[in-house]
Amino acid sequence: MNKYWVYIVLVACCVEVVVYGCNRAPQEVANAPENTFTVKGSVREMDLNPAPPPAFPEHDGRTEFISYCAICHSLKYISTQPDFPQKTWEAEVNKMIGKYHAPIDSVTAKKIVTYLVAVKGKK
Repeated sequence: MNKYWVYIVLVACCVEVVVYGCNRAPQEVANAPENTFTVKGSVREMDLNPAPPPAFPEHDGRTEFISYCAICHSLKYISTQPDFPQKTWEAEVNKMIGKYHAPIDSVTAKKIVTYLVAVKGKK
């Protein structure tokens, strides 16, 4: 007889969970970003993070910086870095070349460092 009471209690709990769960109103998410949809024929494309890319000012070495650094990582990553002195930027660019095998020659590396110091250098 105890076995049947256990089943009855379990069924009652399941019914309670279903009833309680079905009667709950969906919660609004505060400050939820809006997604953008693009319809191409029968396919929908969705951009989950429609944030614009960071803007980098014009300066010598900008083209090399954007061309080479964006090969491996987002330029937003660089825009969030603190302002570093020239030696730190040189070390970072050399690390990308040595450790991560970035295809950057020494002349281009100097241009990239010059640009980084100009726009994200410690003053």
